[in-house]
Amino acid sequence: MYDNEPVLIPDAKGKISFKKKKGSEYVQYVTGRTYDPVRKYMLPERKIIGIRIPSMPEMMLPNENYHQYFTGDKEMNEEQKTAAKNYEKDKKQFVMLRELFDQMYYEFQLQSRRKPDDPVNPYKIRKINSILEPLKELMGNEEYGQYLDLIDNSELEIQNSELIVGAQQGQQTGKGTSGDTCKGRTYSDVALMLTQYKGAMKRFNNEKM
Repeated sequence: MYDNEPVLIPDAKGKISFKKKKGSEYVQYVTGRTYDPVRKYMLPERKIIGIRIPSMPEMMLPNENYHQYFTGDKEMNEEQKTAAKNYEKDKKQFVMLRELFDQMYYEFQLQSRRKPDDPVNPYKIRKINSILEPLKELMGNEEYGQYLDLIDNSELEIQNSELIVGAQQGQQTGKGTSGDTCKGRTYSDVALMLTQYKGAMKRFNNEKM
């Protein structure tokens, strides 16, 4: 298990190395050496002590091995402490938002196949934007963040209001109204925008988290 609180990568010359695996970069520490009778030289014994943080390459998320060998090691300066706290805060928020987003994403992918041209009502649009807005803020400084938009709800709300008024007038006169449908963002529109966010979130997670 890895801690959520970042620490500085130990300054142990000749004993720290890095190994990339499945999109993550692991920090390894040489704990000793053993003699290989076949190769006839000493081979280093390495243990993983943490995962390097892409956005802060001098820091890592430590595991129990780190605490075994380096507890009480080098202290962070104030700037590094602030960066570590901000990272921890952003990561917790990102993880929470990602869980909410994934539930919403799969629902809209399903609905976009069942009824792609049906409009999404204003309430759902507001709920979607309540998740997209903090995600956009988190990723806003990244190159791809400028291409992420919130779902424009103003046009749909106006048309929906006109539909309600038209329906009320129709009930009073006993006649139907030409505004029997509410145009706006469809399920396929929303599904497309959510797909863009999902790609951005995957990249953000790999590069920053």
